[in-house]
Amino acid sequence: MTKYRDLLKAVGSRIVGDQEAKLPVGPLSNRLSRPPGKRSDPEFQQVTAYIRKETHQAVKIELLKNGRQKFSELVEGLLQQWLNAYS
Repeated sequence: MTKYRDLLKAVGSRIVGDQEAKLPVGPLSNRLSRPPGKRSDPEFQQVTAYIRKETHQAVKIELLKNGRQKFSELVEGLLQQWLNAYS
């Protein structure tokens, strides 16, 4: 037997002699998955901005304290306020 026998058993494989035989897996639709996120939503665009590390860390700490808003939601809200002020 191989040294990985216990690991293969734990992940749902059968060992026949020295060979591994995988157990059948159901269709993908039966598996649990995460709901679609912003990355796959055509209404959202991923962007990159460079900000100072200290600023980013301080913002993350404040967001964790408040526990309500995500970083991307904060950035979008601030950009929307800026647009409203200048349009």
